[in-house]
Amino acid sequence: MSTSSARQDSLLAAIQRKTSISSPAAQPAPAASSPAPAAPAPSKKVGKPVQFWLHDADRKLIRELSAWLAGQGIRPTDSMVVRAALRMAKPGPGLLDCYRSASSLDGRLKPR
Repeated sequence: MSTSSARQDSLLAAIQRKTSISSPAAQPAPAASSPAPAAPAPSKKVGKPVQFWLHDADRKLIRELSAWLAGQGIRPTDSMVVRAALRMAKPGPGLLDCYRSASSLDGRLKPR
């Protein structure tokens, strides 16, 4: 049993050495004469998940936009394609026409 006890002691000593090396108190403070550049703030996950019902024509448009972006060296997700398209959309007659076209295909809405 002394072999296992000696092994436990050596493992505990190794863990304590690692802990003391990686603790902030053991590391020297940076010199005041050379300020470190400010690191960018870590991005926080903002938003919430949503689900959309897409017709085949809508999915085809997303695939076409994804293919174009792939030609630019980007590997987008469907979510990123939709987000980019939303940012590109502007209020106006074109948006109204597209809305009317999409709403005519939506079986949940009553025609006016």
